[in-house]
Amino acid sequence: MNLIKSSLSNLKGHKLRVFITLLWIIMGITSVILVSSIGNGLKKEVLSSVDKVNPNKTRISFEPTNQNMSSMSAFLQPFALKDIEELSFVEGVERIGPAKEDFDMSSSYFSEASFDKKTTSIEVNEFKKDTKVKASYGRNFSLEDNDRKVIMITMQNATDLFGDAEKAIGKGITISGSTFEVIGVVDESSLTTDTEENNSGMLGGMYGGDFTYATSYMPKKSFDSLMNQYSYPTEIYGLDLIVSKGYDVSEVAYRVCDKLYDLHPDIDGSYNPQDPSEQTQELEAMVSKINLFITAITAISMFVGGVGVMNIMYVSVMERQREIGIRRAIGAKPRHILFQFLTEAVFITVCGGILGIVIGFIVVNYASNYLPFKAIPNANSLFYAFIATVLTGIVFGIVPALKASKLDPIKAIYK
Repeated sequence: MNLIKSSLSNLKGHKLRVFITLLWIIMGITSVILVSSIGNGLKKEVLSSVDKVNPNKTRISFEPTNQNMSSMSAFLQPFALKDIEELSFVEGVERIGPAKEDFDMSSSYFSEASFDKKTTSIEVNEFKKDTKVKASYGRNFSLEDNDRKVIMITMQNATDLFGDAEKAIGKGITISGSTFEVIGVVDESSLTTDTEENNSGMLGGMYGGDFTYATSYMPKKSFDSLMNQYSYPTEIYGLDLIVSKGYDVSEVAYRVCDKLYDLHPDIDGSYNPQDPSEQTQELEAMVSKINLFITAITAISMFVGGVGVMNIMYVSVMERQREIGIRRAIGAKPRHILFQFLTEAVFITVCGGILGIVIGFIVVNYASNYLPFKAIPNANSLFYAFIATVLTGIVFGIVPALKASKLDPIKAIYK
């Protein structure tokens, strides 16, 4: 206890130097807490996304023998629509179809709608629970409409096809070979102009000034039917395979690949099923890089802070040589002097570490408001950060402390 009181009284005389040293320690620990929390949050988010992926699903791609043809694989025609029927009979295949893009930038279906030889370009979006739209003619969607082929069209679509929008109600319009009953015409004046809601995609449109952008809507099942039809292109670059329960995903995928070789015997390339463990490996690699980044930040910050601590302690030893000499003369042993200065060094780094942890939590909570996921502090990172501060104090404080303990008491008194 006396050592701590003595350390505090001695450090008060060098407030500015102590404060500057503390800043480096605080910045280092805060960085560790922030980066590790973001890494933990990102890891949880990715794991959550991976858990949502169907474990019985995989993707089969094609790799040409000639790598220069990779971007022109469509010309090789490694997949064809007629293959799907054949592949569906492979043992263990529950469902197979053309691969959908991992990131589909379009959530709308664009096509032409027709009625009695009249046509109009139409954009259709899925009607969701939070979609804020009213009907100027007809009605809005009800629960019974979920299993029906119904649609709400825009005023422009209704005018193009029927002349009078009111006449559209109850009529059937044809989109991509399917007929949908018009139950309502979108009331464009009901569309909100709130910027936040528009940005969130609730309306499927953009609003600015006097310009209003409206789309047609239909229930999820009908919309998915259109989108699935839309996703069957003439050029197929891969196949999405869902394996029946009880079958090994890799085994069934290789059976499908063997069947593809039979269907395309002259193809110059190889069919490759996606390794289900790839996502896990990528996640582990990402977490490893985050940990490496955290380690680098910690090492640099602690080193700079440690140099500052060493500098302060050296200056303190030089300024207090007379005090050290007197203490030695009245009976203090070298180890007492060593512990005195070592305690001061550790005290500085521990104070910086505690402040860094507190500030780190504040910064993490603030940063979470601007991240697409919640940053999660980790108890292990807090423990290691605290240990790092103690070790920094010991490592960088030991040399000045040893110098102080080895001073000749007679020479020290007369300096």
